[in-house]
Amino acid sequence: MQRLAKDETTQLTAVCDVYEPNLEAGLSVAKGKSKAYRRYQELLNAKDIDIVIIATPEHWHSQMVLDALAAGKDVYVEKPICHTPEQ
Repeated sequence: MQRLAKDETTQLTAVCDVYEPNLEAGLSVAKGKSKAYRRYQELLNAKDIDIVIIATPEHWHSQMVLDALAAGKDVYVEKPICHTPEQ
């Protein structure tokens, strides 16, 4: 987020985390220009968000990627994207 916050072509419009200290840290990096979300499903419903970056514990990656894609978002996710062939 820190690198993206410095990029003039990028706009950080939302930060989502269930853990309040992480949410506050993300909002601080975004310099008050982002809306806070505590549930990622609500963030995915936002029409003004085009791209999501998923940086969660690994066991959440596959579901969040699938949900973001179903919501029509472009996705960047840190590895691994899944743990099993079924995912």
